[in-house]
Parts: sequence; structure tokens; C-alpha cells
Amino acid sequence: MTRDALTNEPPAPSGAHCCICGQWTMAPVTIGYSSPSGPTFVTHRVCPQHVNAAQPCTLNHSN
Repeated sequence: MTRDALTNEPPAPSGAHCCICGQWTMAPVTIGYSSPSGPTFVTHRVCPQHVNAAQPCTLNHSN
């Protein structure tokens, strides 16, 4: 073990919010992309429970 391993900050948590239920998931699945305005794209991700759900994305991506 090195000194840096003990003094550095831990890595940022990985994952994403589910577009359907809004819960944080450590295993997001990308279901699509959209372009709300201009050249920027929004990636839509869901939790594994909602991969086959036929519901629209309800998450607010304006942040």
C-alpha cells in the first residue's frame, strides 16, 4: 500500500438516475438519446428493472 492510497480522496460514485423512477442506480442502462436544444445531447438511462418498460422519460434533464 502506498501513502497516496491512504491520503487521496475516494473516486466519485459511478451510476446515474433512472429516467423512469428517478432512483440512483449503480448499473444504468442507456435506452436512448435526445437533443432538447442545439448541439447538446441528453443520454437517457434507466435502472435494470425498467429496461423493458414502455414509459417515457420523466426525469428533468434541465440541470
